Amino acid sequence: MKKAVFTLVVSLVTIVTFAQTKEVPQRLKYVTTGPDGSVAMTIIDDTREDVMRLESADTFYKYQILDPRTAEPVYSSMNKGKACEIDKTKLAAGTYNLKLYTSNFVITSKITVSATRKLNNAIKADQTLAANMND
Repeated sequence: MKKAVFTLVVSLVTIVTFAQTKEVPQRLKYVTTGPDGSVAMTIIDDTREDVMRLESADTFYKYQILDPRTAEPVYSSMNKGKACEIDKTKLAAGTYNLKLYTSNFVITSKITVSATRKLNNAIKADQTLAANMND
């Protein structure tokens, strides 16, 4: 009987120790259309990545990410071309307004930066630090 209980306990500990939660990746796509219904701007955000991709039908020279409460820029960058990447690590989790400037008009869209990626990066950093301390 003791042997069976011991085997059961070891099995349960092994299962719990090696059980892994699988992160479900999310790929978000924000599409902003112009007055004529054509796609003006597309933002692709993969929650597993530290960057989101911004694409425009027209060449744009600048974009700004604004705090929706104050309308103050929290991040801004110059650009040449129709695409760029936005570094999400420079933004706190939350919802923002994005303004994209072309030579003829300004396109505005809402974006959301998730805390999931930042939390996963913090956990990995803690695990790496703990592993290095044990070595």
